Amino acid sequence: MMMNEKISLLHLAWLLEKSNIRHLVISPGSRNAPIITIINNKTDIKCHTIVDERSAAFFALGIAQQLNQTVAIVCTSGSAVLNYAPAIAEAYYQRVSLLVLTADRPVEWIDQADGQTIRQQNIFSNYIRKSVQLPQNITNNDDLWYNDRLINEAILATRFPVPGPVHINIPIREPLYGFDQEMNDIPRQIALVPVKAMIDTSEVKSFAAIWNKSQRKMILIGQHEVDQTLNNQLIELSKDPSVIILTETISNMHHPDFIGCIDRCLGIVNRNSSGFEPDLLLTTGGAVVSKQIKTFLRKAGIQHHWHIDPTEYLVDTYQHLTFGIPLDPSVFFGQLLPEIKHLSSSFSGDWQSVAVKAKAIHQQYLADCGYSDLKIFEAIFGSLPEDFNVQIANSTPVRYAQLFDYQYNYRMFSNRGTSGIDGCVSTAAGAASASNHPTLVISGDLGFFYDSNALWNSALPANLKIIVINNEGGGIFRFLPGPDTTGLLESHFEARQQLSVKNIASTFDVNYYTADNLTSLLAVLPDFFKTSSEAALLEINSPAEDSANVLRDYFTFLKKEEN
Repeated sequence: MMMNEKISLLHLAWLLEKSNIRHLVISPGSRNAPIITIINNKTDIKCHTIVDERSAAFFALGIAQQLNQTVAIVCTSGSAVLNYAPAIAEAYYQRVSLLVLTADRPVEWIDQADGQTIRQQNIFSNYIRKSVQLPQNITNNDDLWYNDRLINEAILATRFPVPGPVHINIPIREPLYGFDQEMNDIPRQIALVPVKAMIDTSEVKSFAAIWNKSQRKMILIGQHEVDQTLNNQLIELSKDPSVIILTETISNMHHPDFIGCIDRCLGIVNRNSSGFEPDLLLTTGGAVVSKQIKTFLRKAGIQHHWHIDPTEYLVDTYQHLTFGIPLDPSVFFGQLLPEIKHLSSSFSGDWQSVAVKAKAIHQQYLADCGYSDLKIFEAIFGSLPEDFNVQIANSTPVRYAQLFDYQYNYRMFSNRGTSGIDGCVSTAAGAASASNHPTLVISGDLGFFYDSNALWNSALPANLKIIVINNEGGGIFRFLPGPDTTGLLESHFEARQQLSVKNIASTFDVNYYTADNLTSLLAVLPDFFKTSSEAALLEINSPAEDSANVLRDYFTFLKKEEN
């Protein structure tokens, strides 16, 4: 039986399109040229070209994050593959669906000193949902059946049992150009029926019995996508005086009775924490930013801790885990709600009183403190229009964001899967390209410079707004305990720099704004946030030493007894 020499790639392209994969992010190369050619010629998949593989993978992550769909990426062989690793790790821990297509050299040339040839099979094994290698030679129907089965398995694994990255390694022989692109047969697509597990009725009653006896119940939500069903369930649970709901900026759960500024409240609670400790803790969602709540709960006398997660249910972050519950949280709360009773308790009221007091102290301190990162974030969030999506870079930006209340229920995102500074601007660019909403990314200077290739994009979305808070180095090390005692703070921890944000914006033809003080910042923000036909960048110059002192004094001020 004669088979088209590129039949495996023709079947790959067909199955991608039939599986509702609508976006492919391409990094140019020769070994991946057949994949690029076939997908462009044979499908309606939208192709984005981004040269830098690291930036390209984060760009794809941003698209997938916004659309809640699988996005494919494709690169050539060799070290290009390794550049995907940071975004793949982030997608794995953040649970974002990526299909990673890596072109490879023929298997007989691995470790034979041939160019752009490394060991690519299972290269991402520690942070991938599934990894397959397609057969190099298709000579009969069984080979083709195996090829198609692997592709189906890989595509399905990007979504089930939970979203995540999946790797398809593809050895490709020459010719890389000018080959036959006709496919005479139709591949077989395999589908899965999504199902939702439930708890046995007797187990629900056992959980309800513990719940109904617990006088102090705390629900802590980590990073989470917008989920109105879960949000409504939490609102219903918060009506119980014995229940308090703690959220973070990137939890995307909203209600006036939820405690959204955890660190602000703990500045007061930690004076006398015993009455604020839960005897029952429920956690769900991804990473929690607040180090203070982790420390608080690890020291607390918690009797029961239930962690609710479809797969990672044995996560004992707070060292009190008693039950891992392998369910979607909305399913669990949907079963629990009809069985629970409200209790007479001061627990919720005590936390709410602290939240009100902490907010007043916060406003008092902000009214008097000088120009600093804290005032910069107050100005940004005070001026931010309603319809924005917000991407918050790691290091200081995501921590400052936890200290503020928000006038509107923005959709908030951050790469908190691995919490690295790499790729935050690229992720925001991808997110903006897939969204009808204007998208703001707030980054520090090191994170921006590290990911400046995010602007190396011929189709940089016009709805992308970038704020770079420039304190000429890693400002977080000025208020983390330890680095300032080494004598190496500026040279080896802060990594002080005097690079030009303006010049980078000019190189990539991005509209540039700047502010050096609070007056100029408040004046420029309304114009910066306006809709325009091009992406825009605002550089805010910030005093590093003053900002560190202001933040330290802020938490000291919260703890003062006279407040």
